[in-house]
Amino acid sequence: MVVCPQPDFFRRMQAVLAELGIEQSCTLGEYPRRGEGAVLAKRNSSNVCFLDVTTNPEQAQELISELAPVLPVVALHPRDDADLILRCLRRGACEFVAEPTAEAVDKALERIAHTRLEAAHRQPGSLYCVVPGKPGCGASTLAAHLAVQLRKSGADPVLLVDGDHLTASIAFMLKLKPAFHLEDVLRDWARMDEDLWKRLTVRAFDLDVLAAPEDPTTRTEITRQFASELCAFWRERYEAVVLDLPDVRSAADCGFAAVSDSVLLVTTNELAALQATRRGIRYLDSGLADRTKLRLILNRSTPVTGLQLEDVKTALSMQPFAILCNDYQVIQEAVLEGKPVPAASRYGSSVQALCRQLTHRPAPVKKSQSWLSSLLNKKAAVSQ
Repeated sequence: MVVCPQPDFFRRMQAVLAELGIEQSCTLGEYPRRGEGAVLAKRNSSNVCFLDVTTNPEQAQELISELAPVLPVVALHPRDDADLILRCLRRGACEFVAEPTAEAVDKALERIAHTRLEAAHRQPGSLYCVVPGKPGCGASTLAAHLAVQLRKSGADPVLLVDGDHLTASIAFMLKLKPAFHLEDVLRDWARMDEDLWKRLTVRAFDLDVLAAPEDPTTRTEITRQFASELCAFWRERYEAVVLDLPDVRSAADCGFAAVSDSVLLVTTNELAALQATRRGIRYLDSGLADRTKLRLILNRSTPVTGLQLEDVKTALSMQPFAILCNDYQVIQEAVLEGKPVPAASRYGSSVQALCRQLTHRPAPVKKSQSWLSSLLNKKAAVSQ
């Protein structure tokens, strides 16, 4: 597929592709309208797109964002513009050709083939959005412990992100004093590289942690486009990413819910929490194309108080994906110490079970006692 509004550049690209014996399934002398590019690529079974990004850089970048999830995009840029190249990379372009020669195009296609072969053997990381149905339901506590448990379960590396600029619970719970935060990532995104990213995150409990701003008045405005680029950046570098968000509106409006693998909606069995969660589910439905991503997490479940499990199902028209035990004292002690709860605690065991569900790992098999151990236990019981 070739999209090139510049007539001279367009003719040269066609000549090069003909010289290389490459069939052109779709050639366009102008940019397609929004939403049409991916449709044309699929309809014509295109497997790579050569796109002129200099005639109209803004329109070309929108087209890259649309095409990149469907097929590799090679940006054609006859003038040397480092800023434009970087912006196209952020949108998803994988190769650049400044001078359309047979050698340059052939090498670009070879690199694409090599990269795709490597990608076939490397799965992108999983992204989990943890969202409270109502503030105070324990979503941040779950996000921190889920990240720790994912790492203990073998995911490596793991990233924990605090997306709540108001409460900034992650740094508080883990007793961290990070020098940088999510707002710094937005500010420095145009020059982001591996070294800069390492400086912006802090290491804790064998995780990379990206904190929220320490100043609660700092406003972090994240657009859908930036959220998409940010999540793609994370997936390339981490096997698992846990994102703690303040509410369902942030998850849906910023686009994090749409690009995540699972949205963990955390609620309790209290009536007010269920009412707020019910409204949150309706809001998420409006911006979540795939409802199967939504996972209802019933936290601090205590049959003695609050509504019963059947009542929760009826109120939300949804089956809880997981139920986390109420372990108030243990969690408070862990917060005071700035450490995760013990793995053997009731809450710790609940998070372990949730982690196995999310990663589709079987529960550990308890070793059965040998006949000799059973016999000794019986004799001990009789003697007592």
